[in-house]
Amino acid sequence: MLELYHGGLTTCSKQVRHCLREKGLEYKSHYVELWRYENLSPSYLKLNPNGVVPTLVHDGVPIINSFCINEYIDDVFPTPPLRPADPVERARCRYWAWTADDVHHPAARLTHAKMLRSRIRELSRPDQEAMLKATPVPDKRERWVTLLGDGYSQKDIDDAIEQVFHVFGRMEEELKTRGPWLAGKTFSLGDINMLAIVHRTFELLPEKLTRGSLPRLLDWWDRCMARPAAKYTYSENTDEVPARPKGQSVEGIAEFRAAN
Repeated sequence: MLELYHGGLTTCSKQVRHCLREKGLEYKSHYVELWRYENLSPSYLKLNPNGVVPTLVHDGVPIINSFCINEYIDDVFPTPPLRPADPVERARCRYWAWTADDVHHPAARLTHAKMLRSRIRELSRPDQEAMLKATPVPDKRERWVTLLGDGYSQKDIDDAIEQVFHVFGRMEEELKTRGPWLAGKTFSLGDINMLAIVHRTFELLPEKLTRGSLPRLLDWWDRCMARPAAKYTYSENTDEVPARPKGQSVEGIAEFRAAN
């Protein structure tokens, strides 16, 4: 039995949800409401000690980290394959799947600065302290401390944008010389994982993703998003992705503090 604990349209959740859909696998979906801090509950931390989404549970065994989860899915359920048979293409697939994991860190900095800082600062000081105390991973806790303080500097944000668009420039060149997919002729986990990064960048900086500057990347985007699995994964208000909260969940933090 497959169960997926996920945050709907969070970057890493999209990667695994898309992979499962491309495979045509049935799974039980558990939506983890991050603004109710369900990811920091003792029961969830038993599955994923990092307190992040997603987590795949296969026959009672939890698998964490979206890069590792997607490789695990392709190992255990090899049909249809999402890693090329050709060794060179397979290496390129793995490179881009790993690159998505690597570039997620500067992309997350942009997400925190543009989408999350105002919401976390709405919490009362006791609520902020409760959330910080429950966050298990030191570097993630430090990110929240930064957001609660002065936030990221403009240089921090500019550096993150430069890192993300450096990778997009590499994608543009690779698609030019080896396309139509990032591994070459085969759609793969590399495309699935990088698609989530590009999608989040469209949400944050749509004016920077233009056909004038990145025509092949945008053509690749269109091909990816035309796939039925991607259409479902990236849709809002489906049975897996409830409507996004409009603001900070006061009830959520109250429930969280009461339970912890």
